[in-house]
Amino acid sequence: MSYDPNQGQQYEPQQYGQQQPNAQSPYEPQQYGQQPPPYGQQQPGYEQQPPPYGQQQPGYGQQPYGQQQAYGQAYAQGQQQYAGVGVRFLAVLIDGIVLGIIGGVLGFIFHNAGVGGGIVGIVAILYYIVMEATQGATLGKMALGLRVVKVDGSPISWTESVIRNLLRIVDALFVYLVGAIFVWTSPLKQRLGDRAANTVVIRKRS
Repeated sequence: MSYDPNQGQQYEPQQYGQQQPNAQSPYEPQQYGQQPPPYGQQQPGYEQQPPPYGQQQPGYGQQPYGQQQAYGQAYAQGQQQYAGVGVRFLAVLIDGIVLGIIGGVLGFIFHNAGVGGGIVGIVAILYYIVMEATQGATLGKMALGLRVVKVDGSPISWTESVIRNLLRIVDALFVYLVGAIFVWTSPLKQRLGDRAANTVVIRKRS
């Protein structure tokens, strides 16, 4: 230790690695009254700690909303078993029997084949629309375990039911040959009405 006459106090040389008095360590927390570092700049001595084990960082591994929706739709399609021409034609036959009984009753009431036939045609369209919009299936489809849903697997609404069943008039041409051709050429086994309404006929899970 030495004496400095200009300072009037003793001077002790600093040892290597020894911190001067009142000197703030860069690893100590910021003292009151000091200005914080600029935004985005990390304060000396404070390193960002990684998240706890098993916890993902925000945004890591998350897919955009559009990709998640597309993936969910593809997954739903992969889980559905689409109904082919054979089982759907059997459902149409069962519904035809039901509508035939209704037509016989209406013909007996009106005693006019022309009037009865026109009413039966209107009743048939209404039968398909109402049953599929409210129950998701007609009596023939229910008997065979079939159901009409949207392509993503959700229940259809009145809009989809009206579209697909109004186009049933086209699909039913030549004893449903037109509809069968559309089903055979569709990867989702959709007839013309299904393609326009974005619907499919699937087998219900047991």
